[in-house]
Amino acid sequence: MQLWDSIRRSGKDQVVIKSIIWNTIIEIFKWEKWIDVKNYLVSIRLMWDAILVKTNKPLINSELLLLSEKIKKASAEKLQRLGLRLKDFEIKYK
Repeated sequence: MQLWDSIRRSGKDQVVIKSIIWNTIIEIFKWEKWIDVKNYLVSIRLMWDAILVKTNKPLINSELLLLSEKIKKASAEKLQRLGLRLKDFEIKYK
């Protein structure tokens, strides 16, 4: 049995995806910009083919847009290690 199958059966699949993306955003932003964005992130929402990241600072949104490809790639790699393959998802910042 794969890890992802057990996560899905427990009903925590969306929570795991959100937390991986949340932590990836914090990690990459800290690595690239040397700024901790934990206080600026508000929420993450999963939609059909998009992930909506809400922050409380428009300047952080613009910086996240610049790092969007790195965040998307790192998140996809982490999710793939769990056994989940997301195809063509988009990360939007609000």
